[in-house]
Amino acid sequence: MLKRAESKQMKMSFVTLEELMPQEHFLRDLDRLVDFDFIYDKVADLYSNTGRPSIDPVVMIKMLLIGYIYGIDSERKLEQEITVNIAYRWFLGIDFDERVPDHSTISQLRRRKFDGTTIFRDVFDEIVRKCFEAGLIDGKLLLTDSTHIRANARNDLREVIEVPDTPSEYIQKLDREAYELGLIKEPVEYDTTKTKEITKSVTDPECGLMKRPGKPTGFHYLNHQTCDSKHGMITDVFVTAGNIKDSVPHVKRIEYQIEKFGFNPDAICADGGYDSREVYEAMIKKDIAAYIPQREKPTPNCNYTEEYSPNNFIYDTDNDCYLCPAGRILKYSSYCKGKGVKRYAAKKSECQNCPHKEKCIGKSKIGRRIERHLHEEAKEKQMQHAGTPEYYEAMRLRKIWCEGNFSHQKERHNLRRTRKRGIERVTEQCLLSACALNLKRLVEILFLLQYSAIIPVRKLFGLFLLKKYQFVNSTVEILHR
Repeated sequence: MLKRAESKQMKMSFVTLEELMPQEHFLRDLDRLVDFDFIYDKVADLYSNTGRPSIDPVVMIKMLLIGYIYGIDSERKLEQEITVNIAYRWFLGIDFDERVPDHSTISQLRRRKFDGTTIFRDVFDEIVRKCFEAGLIDGKLLLTDSTHIRANARNDLREVIEVPDTPSEYIQKLDREAYELGLIKEPVEYDTTKTKEITKSVTDPECGLMKRPGKPTGFHYLNHQTCDSKHGMITDVFVTAGNIKDSVPHVKRIEYQIEKFGFNPDAICADGGYDSREVYEAMIKKDIAAYIPQREKPTPNCNYTEEYSPNNFIYDTDNDCYLCPAGRILKYSSYCKGKGVKRYAAKKSECQNCPHKEKCIGKSKIGRRIERHLHEEAKEKQMQHAGTPEYYEAMRLRKIWCEGNFSHQKERHNLRRTRKRGIERVTEQCLLSACALNLKRLVEILFLLQYSAIIPVRKLFGLFLLKKYQFVNSTVEILHR
C-alpha cells in the first residue's frame, strides 16, 4: 500500500545528546581513548585571569580536528556542519540550545592568541607521545619523505629579487673543519656583498618556486614528514618553501625527535633526494644506519672513458692518495674552499707519457685530477647497507607508510593544497592533517588490539573492513557465539 509522508506539526521531545549519539561511532571511541584536557596547560599562559570568559580552547582545537578528520577544509562550512551534526555536537560538548562558535572566532583566535605560539605543534607532539606510550611507536626505524603542497598564490605574479649568496651552513662547517685539520692556513672569510637572483611570489613571499623533474612547476610548499615503521604513525612534520632541498632540514628533524620523544633509532630511511654526505656523517656520529639510495647525478663533460672514471680510482686511506687504473699515484694537492672537497693530482710528466692518456685526460696538457668530499668516508660506510635485506625491507616500508600517508592525507585530510599563506599557517595545516591521520590510526589499532583476544582475526578484519568504526553490539555478540 502506497503511503505518503505528511507534514508534521512541531512537537516537543525530551531527548539528550547522549541518547542520540550512536554507541558505535568513531568520535565516541576517540573521546574514550584520548583526553584533550592537556590543551588547557598548553594555552594557560595565553589567557588572562580577569575579563570576559573565553570560548573553551579545547572546543576550538577539537573543532579544527573534526574539520581535518572528516575532510572539511572550510571553516565556514565546518560551523554549518557542526550545527546540524549530533555526533559533532556530542564530541564538542555543545548542547542543542547552545550556539556553535562562529567560524570567524577561529580566525580571530588564531590571529590574536595562537600567532607566534607552538600550540599546534604541542598538540601534535602530545598525540605522538600517547601513541608512543600505547606501544604504537618504537622509534627504531624512522622513514622520511616530503610532498609538495600548492601555495595559495598565482604563478604569474612573481618578481626577481637579490638575496645574499653565502655558502650554506653545512659548507661553512666543512670549511671550519678543514681549517682545524690544517688543510687551509687561515679561517675562510666569505664575501657578504655577493648576491644572487631568485624568483619570489608577490602574493605569498614565503613559498618557493619549485622546479623538479616529474613535479608541477610553480609556487609550492614542501611538507617534510617522518613516520615510524611499526604502524606508520607520523612522528614529525616540518614545512619549508618549495625550492628547498629535501636533505637540508633532515638531520635537525631527526635530532629533534630523538630529543623530544627519547627515540633511540637503529636506522633511518629516505629516498634519493636525501642522498647527502651531511646526512651520512651525522648518522654515523649517532651510530644510526642510513638506508638511502644513491642519487644518479648528471655526467659532466669529461675527457675520460668509463674505464677511467673516478669510481675506478682506488683511495689509499693510510697514505691519503688515489691510485689510478694505470698504477699512477694522485697525491693530495689542495682544499677547495666553499665546496668542501679535497683535490688530488697526478704528476704532469707521468700523465703526458702514459700510454692510456687518450682514455684518461684526452688532449689536456695537465695531469689527472680528482676531487674527494671531506665526508666521503661516511658515505662509503653507509653505502655498505645498500642491497642488504634490512635495506630492502626499509625501502618497502617507506613506500607503504610515507607515500601512503601522503596519499591518504591529500585525499581525505585537507593536504592537497592550502588556503593559507605563510609558513606558520601552512605548518598549522600540515600538523592538524597529521594529527587527524594519527588519531584515526590510533583508534583503529587500539580497537583491533582490544578485540583480537576474543574475536578470531579473520572475522575481526572482515568486520572491520565492512563496518569501518560502525561496530554494532549485536554483531559482536554473534561473533562471540
